Amino acid sequence: MRFSASFSLLLVVTLIGFAIFPSLSSAQTGVDPSFELPQDPRVWLNGTPISTKVMRGKSIVLYFFEEGCPRCREKWPAVLAAAKQAEGFPVMLIGVNSGNSTATVSRYLRENQITIPVIVDTNRSFEKYAGVPEVSLQNIYQARVVNPAGELVNGIGGDIPATLADAAGNASWNVDPASIPAVLLPTWKQIEFGSFQGTAKTVEQFRKNPKEEVKAAAEQLHQYVNEKYLELTDEADAAKANGELWKAFALYTQVATEFQGYDYPESVEQSLQELKDDDEIKRQTQAMKQWLSAARVLQSGKASPVRIAGMLNRLVEKYPDTEAAELAQNALASAGISGN
Repeated sequence: MRFSASFSLLLVVTLIGFAIFPSLSSAQTGVDPSFELPQDPRVWLNGTPISTKVMRGKSIVLYFFEEGCPRCREKWPAVLAAAKQAEGFPVMLIGVNSGNSTATVSRYLRENQITIPVIVDTNRSFEKYAGVPEVSLQNIYQARVVNPAGELVNGIGGDIPATLADAAGNASWNVDPASIPAVLLPTWKQIEFGSFQGTAKTVEQFRKNPKEEVKAAAEQLHQYVNEKYLELTDEADAAKANGELWKAFALYTQVATEFQGYDYPESVEQSLQELKDDDEIKRQTQAMKQWLSAARVLQSGKASPVRIAGMLNRLVEKYPDTEAAELAQNALASAGISGN
C-alpha cells in the first residue's frame, strides 16, 4: 500500500492532535496538562498549526475575539503592537474567532490588518474545549494561556499586552536567539516553533559557511533538530516493541514527513515499509481516510447534526477500536451531537 505525501501529512496532523478538536472532558476544569491546539491546517489562517508539545517551555496566549464588536476592532492596533513587541520573547499570541465561517474571518483579518495566527472556530467547539463562556457582544474579552508546562490557565482578555508580558515571564527558549546571527534568524524561528519542514537544506548550507559564528549557530540548530527527531524515533521504536503498531506507524510517518532532508535513522524508512503491509495498519488507515472525510464535513459547519451523527456513527460501527473511531466519538461529544 502506497501513500501520497498529502495523505501522509494529513495522517500526521490528525494523529498529533484531533483534526477538529479534542473532547471536553478535562478542559472545563480550567487546567489541563494535555490541552492541545487543533492540528488540521484548514482551521488556521495566517500560519500553519502550532503544537503545544512543540511549544512546551514557552507560552501561548489565546485571544478569543468577537468580530461584530466595535470595541474589539478598536483594540486591535494595541493588541498587534503588543504581539510585535513580544516577538523577541518566548511567547506567541494566537487569535480565535467566535463561530463564523472561514471566508468571514479571512475578510475580517484583511480589514483589520491582523497578521497573527488565527484559529477558525466555526462551530465554537474549540471555545468550549478551552472552557471559555460563549463569546458575544455581552462577553467580548476572553483569553486563555497555555503555560510552559502545557497547562491551560486564565488570562486577562481585556488586557492582552499585560497577559503577553506575564506569560513570557516564566517561559524560555529552546535555542537562545542571542546566539543566532541575523542571517539565520528566519530559520531559527521556524525550528524554534516546531516547523522543521524545509529547513534542512538551509541549515546544511550554513553549517559550511566560512564565518565561524554562522557555522556555529547552524551547528547548534542542527543538533537541536537531531534531538527532536531522535526523541520521536525512540518513542516510535518503543511503541513498536510494545506492539502498539499504529502509534509507531504514525510516529515514523511524522519523522519522515517533518524531518525530510535531515539524517534521521534509516530504521525509520525500514519500519514504515515493514508496517504498511500489516493488516491492522491497513484497517486503521482506511478508518482514518473515512474520518478525514467526515472531519471536512463537520468543520465546514454546513452539514446538519443528523448527517454528521450518521457519518460518525457509521465510522465507529465499521471500524471499532481504531484511532479514527475514537476521534469520531470525541467529535460527536465536542459538537454536542448524540451518538448511537
